[in-house]
Amino acid sequence: MTEAGVTADISIEAYDKICRDIRDQPKWRADSDTDCDYYDGAQTSAEVIERLKMAGIPPQDSNLIKPTINAVLGLEARSRTDYRVTADDESQAEIAEGLSAKIKEAETESRAARAMSDAYSSMIRAGIGWVEISREFDALKYPYRVREVHRNEIYWDWSSREPDLSDARYLRRDKWIDRLQAALMFPDCAEIIANSWKGWNDTDVYEGYDNGLARAYEIEQAWSRNQEDYLNRNSGMVRLSELWYRHFEDAYVLVLPDGKVIEYSEDNPYHQAAVAQGLVQVQKSVLSRMRVSIWLGPHKLMDVPSPLPHSDFPYIPFWCFRKDRSRAPYGLIRDMRGPQDQIIDLDILLYEVLNSVKVEVDNDALDLSQNSYQEVANNISSLRSMTILNSQRRNASGFRVIREHQLAAQVFQLVQERKRRIEEVGGIYRTMLGAHTSASSGVAINSLVEQGSTVLAEPNDNFRHARRLVGQQLLALIKQDMLGSQKVVTIRQGAKQKLIYFNHSVMTAGGPIVENDIATAQVKVVLEDVPATPSFRAQQLQAFSQIVQAAPPTYQAILYPVMLELSDVPNRYELAEQLRRMSSTGGNA
Repeated sequence: MTEAGVTADISIEAYDKICRDIRDQPKWRADSDTDCDYYDGAQTSAEVIERLKMAGIPPQDSNLIKPTINAVLGLEARSRTDYRVTADDESQAEIAEGLSAKIKEAETESRAARAMSDAYSSMIRAGIGWVEISREFDALKYPYRVREVHRNEIYWDWSSREPDLSDARYLRRDKWIDRLQAALMFPDCAEIIANSWKGWNDTDVYEGYDNGLARAYEIEQAWSRNQEDYLNRNSGMVRLSELWYRHFEDAYVLVLPDGKVIEYSEDNPYHQAAVAQGLVQVQKSVLSRMRVSIWLGPHKLMDVPSPLPHSDFPYIPFWCFRKDRSRAPYGLIRDMRGPQDQIIDLDILLYEVLNSVKVEVDNDALDLSQNSYQEVANNISSLRSMTILNSQRRNASGFRVIREHQLAAQVFQLVQERKRRIEEVGGIYRTMLGAHTSASSGVAINSLVEQGSTVLAEPNDNFRHARRLVGQQLLALIKQDMLGSQKVVTIRQGAKQKLIYFNHSVMTAGGPIVENDIATAQVKVVLEDVPATPSFRAQQLQAFSQIVQAAPPTYQAILYPVMLELSDVPNRYELAEQLRRMSSTGGNA
């Protein structure tokens, strides 16, 4: 930004530049809204409705996009995998094991899987979905919050090219909330909120000692947008804009002997000792800082450093496809809209063809005293039409009714072709839509899942990447809350439980040490290779049962407990442990 640079505690000029930058971005949201309308069955325009009425066709549901998209959404639910925390250093394997249990708990309690499933639905339909990862404000609820955010609430730096927005300068979320709630959230700015709501009619801002109030009044008068953009007096709500932005500062970093680089902290005695002893190299660098500010129109209500334990935006984008030139997102429905429109047109044409009647009549064929030409034309397509002919007509075949049903068959074939076209442009296999398949084994069914994943490789790869980013931010929050005190995590190993202690002080011959120190843990989040859904476990059980049946009896005793753990039998872990004890004692319980 040239006119007003983004620095700490962002200025009104820099914020105004960001708002203008957002308004100049490509207008892609209307197309995404239309895509979602097609999914919801609202694709029939007023013009088409009038054509249906003129053709005598009753209202009908020809939405073939929705079941096709639902097949893709079902594939995501069917092949969902769990999080797992791994460590590069084998000595930190126990830390990774304990954190894996914590992140699985966080995923369940924060409803992260549902939020990411909703974001997947949004990205497939509209081209992009968003997930928020933050702390829960309500102290009575689970401490972490993972929620899907509607795409039209989020605006981001359009010059960004990285899929995780790591190179973006800013991200803004607009949200309408109750005016009184906003005043409670920002009590120091309650007077500004109240005066802006009342239009500054009840206050003399230049009377008294509150220079901030006068400054707020002058800023609002110079603001180029209407108050209706952030004040809705009919509903009693105000629009707060949550701006996350990066600015850059000069800083020093430490280059460790193993090549890793960390930021130097003057308050850290270990950093000071390492520098004094020459154990590390000190380099000057330019580092990005994350801050968050809250705005009500032109009024800045808050501006603080990011409270998060990472330097990323707390909003994760889920991309489907992006246009090459404009980088605008779009989903699978975009290419389905054409065939869907053609299906509606062909349905109208098919009705018109089936109802069309061509009448050829000689000038003396009708008894005009009983029925006119117009009456015959109006009633000939009825199932109970009656026409009175002239008994004195010259030509006995002078009255002919012709129906062009051959054209109806051709139109019907076009309708079927367009139905297949909707599936083809989305890359959907017939087996994914419930068509007959000869696959019966778990391996064969799994191959169909892999086949669908191959066709939808790019969207699914983007989803897995975004899902991993959600896990990384959840893990960062978990690690931050575990710092500084001893924590115990319980994990299950079959029918038994294992306790893992974090930040555990132990006295050794060389002095006190901290075991499983969470502050120095070098761990990362990955996704399991095997889906964790009940349907996929059933497929694994079916495949494994075939292996057990083909195995020799001596091997079956070893494989039976494993097969039991793959089932959904209650107390399966306890039963499997009993089977193992029986096999180890020669069959004596």
